[in-house]
Amino acid sequence: MGFGGEYVLARSDRPLRELAGFAAGCAEGHSDCVTECLPRPGGWQTLQIHHGLPGDSLRPFRQLADSTGAPVLIARVMDSDVCEVVGLAPSGARWSTYLDPAMAADYGFPEPPPGAAGHITRWAAEAGCTADPIALAEVLAKRADSLVDDLIFDLIDACGFPPSVPTEAPASA
Repeated sequence: MGFGGEYVLARSDRPLRELAGFAAGCAEGHSDCVTECLPRPGGWQTLQIHHGLPGDSLRPFRQLADSTGAPVLIARVMDSDVCEVVGLAPSGARWSTYLDPAMAADYGFPEPPPGAAGHITRWAAEAGCTADPIALAEVLAKRADSLVDDLIFDLIDACGFPPSVPTEAPASA
């Protein structure tokens, strides 16, 4: 059984897991419902939210984009097979698509809308990034090797976000 939940990419000076929407989203006694992925320069952080936040609303993510003044990416993963990705921007711009469109079609989800790459490129520009159009087209058409989760990070990279920064191991004595 694969992962079911959400990945959220956003920029903040504070750890994302401390923001109200994420802290309140964990059921009492389940403090491990959120995992922090490796950070990216410029305050960009990715959270993996196990089982997803309650409800199906994008409201907390819109509020996050508004409060941080930066675009937000939400990737809703179903059993590591299918992933709906939504991009929100403080300007009000919104886009959505599915990664691994062949698997999404097998699940009965609609084909990605025409022009998705252009919407994603403009969203990335609003984040201060320059998308690689060839890499973006490849990610949007690619079949997942085994887990669709990997395509999420390929998409983030294709959007031009700076690479993840490994955390430093404590110095040995």
